[in-house]
Amino acid sequence: MNINILGCYGNIIGEYHSTAFLINDSILLDAGTVTEALNENQLKKIKQIIVTHTHIDHIKGIFPFVDELVMLGDYSVDLISVKQVLEIISQDLFNNRIWPDLTMIPSEKKAILKLREIQLEKTTQIDSLNIKPILMTHTVYTVGYVVREADRGFMFTADTGPTKRFWEVAREEKGIEFIIADVSFPNRLEKFAKISGHMTLSMLLEHLDRYELNDRPIYITHMKPIFKDEILGELKKAKRKNIKPLDQGATITI
Repeated sequence: MNINILGCYGNIIGEYHSTAFLINDSILLDAGTVTEALNENQLKKIKQIIVTHTHIDHIKGIFPFVDELVMLGDYSVDLISVKQVLEIISQDLFNNRIWPDLTMIPSEKKAILKLREIQLEKTTQIDSLNIKPILMTHTVYTVGYVVREADRGFMFTADTGPTKRFWEVAREEKGIEFIIADVSFPNRLEKFAKISGHMTLSMLLEHLDRYELNDRPIYITHMKPIFKDEILGELKKAKRKNIKPLDQGATITI
């Protein structure tokens, strides 16, 4: 499994792109960054978009991407998530008010965008991947994912504050090479992190200690660019060798 980190920050400013991971060239996990990072030939290879939640920084790339698909001819892409997330997308985004309803264009059977519902905590096969959504704790309905290819994989918290079920699953899952975890704010802004449904490094460390995951490789993601240096300074002081920042533009191979 190859995971290309198209974007991994909690805001879009300058060189910093928002969350999107391109897996095996054909599957997007979130779509905060798409057309900014990929050329036409790369876009044509994308067949599925797996969505964690509907905040703009995780889905904004869908709009220019599907607009480009219209120009590419006979082409469609599956938009995959749990029912609650797909309902928000249908009602509040592709509703002919915010954006054309591409789930009905040119027709329902031949739609450019096809919604595919998956079940919470049930494993679903997407091409060569097996994915399992886990309910997170955020300000809108949000799922993290267990993502596997054969017997190896990774987990992604998406945006989340303090939560329980994800870390219980992480403790029990076998073959997980690493976890990508939300650390959006520095420790001094813990109160704001909790209100906005995010984590600080100290909150993440508390979860890793509580669920006995201190030896698990962790990539932190969704740092607000304005706090990047401060968070990285806290990470250095923590001296946790298993924790690293996710690197935009990198490719991780499992």
